Amino acid sequence: MERPLASHNLRTGLSGLAGVMCLFLAGCGSSEHSAPKAVQEVHAPELLSSVDLHLPIETYLLSDADSEKIARAGVVLHKKCLRRFDLDYEINPPGPLTGPRTFMERRYGVTGKAEAAANGYHLGDRDPRTHPPHPPKLSAEQQQVLTGHAQEKAGKGDTALRVNGVTVPPGGCYDEAKRKLVGSGKLGSSDVARQANFQTFTASRSVPQVKRAFEAWSSCMKGKGYSYPDPLAAISDRRFQGNSPTQLERRVATADVACKQQVNLIGTWFTVETSLQKELVARKRADFATALKAKNEQLAKAKAVLHDQ
Repeated sequence: MERPLASHNLRTGLSGLAGVMCLFLAGCGSSEHSAPKAVQEVHAPELLSSVDLHLPIETYLLSDADSEKIARAGVVLHKKCLRRFDLDYEINPPGPLTGPRTFMERRYGVTGKAEAAANGYHLGDRDPRTHPPHPPKLSAEQQQVLTGHAQEKAGKGDTALRVNGVTVPPGGCYDEAKRKLVGSGKLGSSDVARQANFQTFTASRSVPQVKRAFEAWSSCMKGKGYSYPDPLAAISDRRFQGNSPTQLERRVATADVACKQQVNLIGTWFTVETSLQKELVARKRADFATALKAKNEQLAKAKAVLHDQ
């Protein structure tokens, strides 16, 4: 699940399950594209955990490390821009790393027995809900130069914002840095990759093989005293949305993992979604080639900025 483009220290906290699932899905978004065709029956290898698995779409999405690099390059460019106005720019020191450790760690919910027993559906020390964001404190002049917006209307006849006698670039230092990193393109993962990432996750849940696995999982959970139609319903249980896990949550999550392993839910779900993604990438080969090129160009420009700082 692609995380939003931001360094870990700038990452915002999550608000409710929708934010959590967007985090796990690596960038939620609506899509105007039609859903991939349903997959044929495929052999699903037995898989106990999702942590070390890799989906085809990861090739086209920015990883956490990629996003961190681009964010650091942006900060370098912001500082250079502000110096033209005799202004400095300091950001808060990096906070603790938050969110799943890998792209796949929580895509299909919790899959590790020890983790479920300790943290339930939470992420322990890495849970964003316990690490609220601390944005840098900026002066009025810094905000104007960074954003390109004056707090007060410019005087009559003024056509451009000026600070300390220097004209602020269109959109401020933020947009100037963006133009240097991506030109007129989109900063971060491309829309086609982000949409496909969300789209195939949603589509996979309607494939008969996955639906049967959900039913088997649900039956297993009922045998343990818990009634949920699928793992996402267990994650979204309102009783489990606090800042720390409850004893009940830990018990449910532990049963969840055991039932996933019993019915090979991870193997089935991963195999189906892999097939969906391969079909979609093949069908939109030119779009994904463009997405990969844009990703690599961003990383190359960010690397050059960091090298020259």
